[in-house]
Amino acid sequence: MGMVIAIVPLFVSAVGGFFLLNRGVIAPFDDVAMRQREQRVPIQHLRLLVWETLPPVDEFAEKQNHVAPPAYRAVREKIEAEFARLEEALRAEPATLALLERAQADWTQADRHATDIISVVTPVSQDQTAVTLQRFHGQVEAVNDKLTGVYDRISQKISDDHDAALRSYERSIWVAGIAGAVSLLAMAVGVLIVGRILSASVDRLVNGAVRFAEGDRQHRIEISLPPELHRVAEEFNDMIGRIHESEEALSRLAHNDMLTGLGNRRAFDDAFREVQDRKRRYGEQAALLAIDIDHFKRINDRHGHAAGDEVLRSISSLMSRNVRPMDKVFRIGGEEFVAILPGASSGQAREIANRLREAIAATPVPIDENAIAVSVSIGVATTTQAREQGELMELADRALYEAKSTGRNCVVLSGEG
Repeated sequence: MGMVIAIVPLFVSAVGGFFLLNRGVIAPFDDVAMRQREQRVPIQHLRLLVWETLPPVDEFAEKQNHVAPPAYRAVREKIEAEFARLEEALRAEPATLALLERAQADWTQADRHATDIISVVTPVSQDQTAVTLQRFHGQVEAVNDKLTGVYDRISQKISDDHDAALRSYERSIWVAGIAGAVSLLAMAVGVLIVGRILSASVDRLVNGAVRFAEGDRQHRIEISLPPELHRVAEEFNDMIGRIHESEEALSRLAHNDMLTGLGNRRAFDDAFREVQDRKRRYGEQAALLAIDIDHFKRINDRHGHAAGDEVLRSISSLMSRNVRPMDKVFRIGGEEFVAILPGASSGQAREIANRLREAIAATPVPIDENAIAVSVSIGVATTTQAREQGELMELADRALYEAKSTGRNCVVLSGEG
């Protein structure tokens, strides 16, 4: 009887502990893994796809590039398939599903605007195209905002599951402690050992989940025992990796020019803030180059937009190879580029600008069997002349205008005129 009395509490604690662990800890983390795989990762992918619709529509609106419509339609098919997949995954959550359906309605409206732009057979007025393009951009932003809301709701549910798992774990520890006190000392020691293993493993899971929720995408959970938690940890780590990759891709898309691979206007704004910060903290000056391809419209008219795109890519590559390692080149418009030269004086900036100009002039761009001669005009300004980004850009643009006015294929330093 004594043995039965000793074993029964252990048996009850084992059964109760397994039930609490499975239902209260492992099941919530399985739910986290499911939500990561079927909801969170698809939401990230869908946001990325929505942003990918901007370049082809913008390219068609600006250049009537006939490669753009098929590219847009291919992305649209993926978006619609992703919406359908998410609708199925969120059917058990009416509030989140309703927000997703509103995002889908915004996407439908955005698609109408995009279709209006890329389906034009004969050119329409630039004003009309600009209005439609602005509406398209607005709807895309609205879609992204609502998808962000869906993403946040799912993240909150994951956080709630973590809290529930922690509470269940604490209850399981109480059950194990009571059983250990009643059972034989050896059994109590065994329960303590098992409890410590479970405690360390669950703590790693909870700590990993908290660090992930706080934004640490590099952290990985390492658990060997028990096997169930090891499997959950592996699945959780895999989901974190996929989300990290999606976020990096989204960041690259938001900061890089799709055609040339250079930084875009947003990347330029971020880089200029770094220049301002270094000037404020260390007194370090910098120079800004405003660069414009001479007669670029003539190249497009004579050789076609595909040739124009090749010229942009070739010149971007030349400029990247002919600046210093710390310098950064950005494409901020059709044929408009800027370069930030940290620590450069006006003399150094002029020297680098002339090196760029000479390299471009000496390197014709091969198009089919032809070689197109290209030149650039460059305006130079330094942070000693202006403190704010807008003022410095205006000085560099004025110098660029003077370079254009004096014959092109030359460099003009702001304040020399």
